[in-house]
Amino acid sequence: MKLIVRQMVKEDYEAYKGFFDEACNEYLEDLSQNDPQQYRKERQENRIVTRARFNFYLKTGSSFVAEKGSEVVGYVATQTIPYMRGHSKVLQIEYVIVKSKFRRQGAGASLLRKLAGYANASEISQVFSTISPDNEASIKLHERAGFNIKNWKIASLRIGD
Repeated sequence: MKLIVRQMVKEDYEAYKGFFDEACNEYLEDLSQNDPQQYRKERQENRIVTRARFNFYLKTGSSFVAEKGSEVVGYVATQTIPYMRGHSKVLQIEYVIVKSKFRRQGAGASLLRKLAGYANASEISQVFSTISPDNEASIKLHERAGFNIKNWKIASLRIGD
């Protein structure tokens, strides 16, 4: 079956929700084995995928879905930011998720190629992605797609609870 990458549409919500749930569960499973204290903290936080969150990525016009036959096998959710880190009009990758049974079959690479083509046609100067340093599969995927991966630290301030 041929892989097709297309723009995300409103009918993709259930697949999107399922992918997010699968990725969250994988992340929590990894945390439970590597950092049980962090696992308990993360487990308590709200991980529900809402229609509003999906609609946000849908409206960007820069989020894409990979399909094999009629089955959605992966997606990339992004947003355009007018200015970031010295670049005008950048694309921020929020999630790249491929269904576990379809990994290492080219879906992730196809999604990133489609995104690069979109960025080029939209005169976007840079594409950014945040990758956990221990996510080897994502690091390799981004490296193969030509991303320059550097060490990173995240500083965040949570306002209100």
